[in-house]
Amino acid sequence: MTAHKCKQDKAAYDRARYQANREKIIARSKLYYKTNREKMIARRKAYVQNNKEKVDAYHKVYREANKEKINATVKGWSRNNKDKRSATQAKRRALKIKLIPTHLLDCPIEKNRINNTYKLREAFIKITGVQHHVDHMWPLSDGGPHWSGNLQVITATENVRKYTKVDPNIKATIQEMLIEEEQMRYEQH
Repeated sequence: MTAHKCKQDKAAYDRARYQANREKIIARSKLYYKTNREKMIARRKAYVQNNKEKVDAYHKVYREANKEKINATVKGWSRNNKDKRSATQAKRRALKIKLIPTHLLDCPIEKNRINNTYKLREAFIKITGVQHHVDHMWPLSDGGPHWSGNLQVITATENVRKYTKVDPNIKATIQEMLIEEEQMRYEQH
């Protein structure tokens, strides 16, 4: 008997055993998870850290294959949790306002730059057919400024994958650019 045949026989046996004892196996798994939750979470984190490319590739394939299902789930959640969605959006708006550098608060030039960045995003979406986001290179959640020099247009997938990560070099460059921008504003006035 070949190794391939043995694997097929084992898989068939495992499927039949699972189907015959489904409820018992599920109950045992739930109990094990409940009693070993922290251990399971740590094991999962370690696996994801050690297999980042493999996990990312799996998620990418899954998202591509299930776009409609994911969109329907997100829309359903948003519809059923309007309060949570509104609270999140309000928090983000307040955070943006709070993180606008004071010397740019009522600056029409800065407002125009930000609006143009959002127009650019719309143009990218129209031209490529791919969803794009306006991303804060130095995330607002990490104290980054809501400023045109901190914005970039990237694909939605890249933005979601990036989450709140920031390269320290980018952060330092943005800080330097913001100081230069502030000095230029004061010299003009």
